[in-house]
Amino acid sequence: MIPEHISHFRILGRLGGGGMGVVYKAEDVRLGRHVALKFLPEDLSRNHQAVDRFRREARAASALNHPHICTIHDIDEHEGQIFIVMELLEGQTLKYHIFRKPCETLWLLNVGLQVADALEAAHAKGIVHRDIKPANIFVTARGDAKVLDFGLAKLFHPSPSRVSAGASAAETVSLSSSAGLLIGTVGYMAPEQLESEPVDPRTDIYALGLVLYEMATGRNPFLGQSTSSTIANILKEQPPAVVRYNPIAPAELERVLQKCLRKRKDERYSSARDVALDLAALRRTLESGEHGSAVLPQKPAPLSLSRWMARTLFAFIQLGYLAMYALVLYKFHDLFRVSHELYRSATLGGVLLIAATLGAPVRLYLLTAVIFDYPDLGQKFRLLFPAVLVLDLAWGATPMLFLGQLQLAVLLCAAALAFLPFSQRLLLYTAYAHSGGRSSAIQMPRSN
Repeated sequence: MIPEHISHFRILGRLGGGGMGVVYKAEDVRLGRHVALKFLPEDLSRNHQAVDRFRREARAASALNHPHICTIHDIDEHEGQIFIVMELLEGQTLKYHIFRKPCETLWLLNVGLQVADALEAAHAKGIVHRDIKPANIFVTARGDAKVLDFGLAKLFHPSPSRVSAGASAAETVSLSSSAGLLIGTVGYMAPEQLESEPVDPRTDIYALGLVLYEMATGRNPFLGQSTSSTIANILKEQPPAVVRYNPIAPAELERVLQKCLRKRKDERYSSARDVALDLAALRRTLESGEHGSAVLPQKPAPLSLSRWMARTLFAFIQLGYLAMYALVLYKFHDLFRVSHELYRSATLGGVLLIAATLGAPVRLYLLTAVIFDYPDLGQKFRLLFPAVLVLDLAWGATPMLFLGQLQLAVLLCAAALAFLPFSQRLLLYTAYAHSGGRSSAIQMPRSN
């Protein structure tokens, strides 16, 4: 239990926590400002390795005065409980923003640039983070990225000029891996970390590449069913092309990520600055609208409709379908009668009745999804598209009941009905491909 007052801090509430720390919002009554207090969990307060990591986090981060690294104000102890005083951040971790859906490319580039800039500052001090992952990158309400948790930080070239005041080399290095311990988060480790080889800035560049890949696709390419399978994937497998999950991703982004994720360190970017330069160049290209074939895959231009208008048209199409289904279900006796009179068979009427019965819940789902902006609507529509196409092709046969009477007009009507599923796909692409939104994923997939 944390008391209401600790030293000159008044605890205001719990912000969250994990295995290596619990964070509280507090007021510094001396300076009149709000801060965050990170406490080592009580069950770890007697673990020397955990305490060393906690102190190392404070010392490593406090040595880095950078706008994209969470500022550490102090480290203190109260009645045997050690805690870190840090700046209070409002927002969410990058893990929350990704949540199995890709991010809009320009937003991805902005976050990537800020993290690369932070890593460049850390590497200039001789510090390798070793645990870069979405959960350790915080995005503030203003859109600023902040790198968190330097508890696994390590000097890659220890020297007096690179160690913060009061820190010794023993306090700066991490837990020994000689006993087979893995230092970091397995799903974001570089091959050299998994094989207990020396690490350097390129280790963080690999992890940054994995984070950017996950932002671009919504998934970690190496995550397996178990820890051992994840390790095997990192050591042996190549990440699938980004366009497999996000076809509108720029080709240049693919190149940057693939270079970050090389298995051999000497084939990766040599510094975080080089990564930042390429990301900045791509951002300038996208912002200027220079979408040449060397940067972006060629795609048909979407309709010139606003996102709101495209969603509205899509919703009206679903309402139209529901009205037709309701009429068929209500007048099914007449449907069978007309089918039998014209073709001496009730087969066509039965097919249309089945299509209406199955199509009604599908249309209700799509109508609700577009109104309430369900997550990954575009990707879900892509999965539904084969079934929707079959149902709509059957529905497009409705005018055939009257072919003998109306002829050409009937064929045109049937063709228009058969084209509707493709027009809906185009509307979803128009609504979500470039304007963002929680469900912008028709491009398989994409998000804000």
